[in-house]
Amino acid sequence: MIKKQLNVYRNVTMGILLMILSVTSSLYGYTNFGEVQDEGVSTTLEAMRMFQVHYTNFMFYTINVGTPGFIETGVYNSRKKTEDGYDLDYLPFFRWRAGPMIETNKELDFYIDANSRGFFVVQLPGTIAFTRDGRFILDSQRRLVTLSGNYPVLGEEGQIILPEGEDILVSRSGLIYVDGQPVSSMKIVVFKTFSAMQSFESLNGSFFILTKDVPVEEGPEHYAVVQGALEQNNVLKGITGDILMAKNAYDASVKTAHLINRALNTAAGLSSP
Repeated sequence: MIKKQLNVYRNVTMGILLMILSVTSSLYGYTNFGEVQDEGVSTTLEAMRMFQVHYTNFMFYTINVGTPGFIETGVYNSRKKTEDGYDLDYLPFFRWRAGPMIETNKELDFYIDANSRGFFVVQLPGTIAFTRDGRFILDSQRRLVTLSGNYPVLGEEGQIILPEGEDILVSRSGLIYVDGQPVSSMKIVVFKTFSAMQSFESLNGSFFILTKDVPVEEGPEHYAVVQGALEQNNVLKGITGDILMAKNAYDASVKTAHLINRALNTAAGLSSP
């Protein structure tokens, strides 16, 4: 019965997540074809869309408030001058600051200390991904896999398979020992700059894939693996109250659009014979 309830809860959560992802994708993929001719109405409609993106992001954050390694996505609003006036636009970006570290004392939980630029490498179907979610487990083949999705965690020589043993210890360089014997080494990737990391494409806020090659720091001296700890999500919007700003700004844009539209109707009525 409990297992059935967990499956229902998982399916509902996944449905909500997919819905938000689809909404967010449609917002980011919106194209203005110039159907609205009045510049004032067009500007307020663009503002409504931008603040709706902020609000949708907050919903995404709320779902993942307990997801270790979840990365916040920000949005830059910009006003660009064009031949016909001004266009409002926005640019999504990632806030790569590390979330707080929390101790779990579990031997298969890991945290990377790398100045917010370090990631575990996992194998997805057809590609590799990068994550800071260090919650790992052993599957039926004793492969080290992610708790979320059961994706194989990659080492320097491929998938990590651990032999039977009582004690699993991991050094700060990522070298894995089972009962005192070295078995494998985690593959840790540390990127050189935050600007290069903006070329990531987010799959769910915790797993990322690269859209182009970016420079990395070579060598274990650039990171430290901490066993028995996790990186919490780095979202701060719920604390700082940015969501109220986004909601109020959206409501103000709606009212402004209504006022402009009402003024246009009045002007059209007065000008008609």
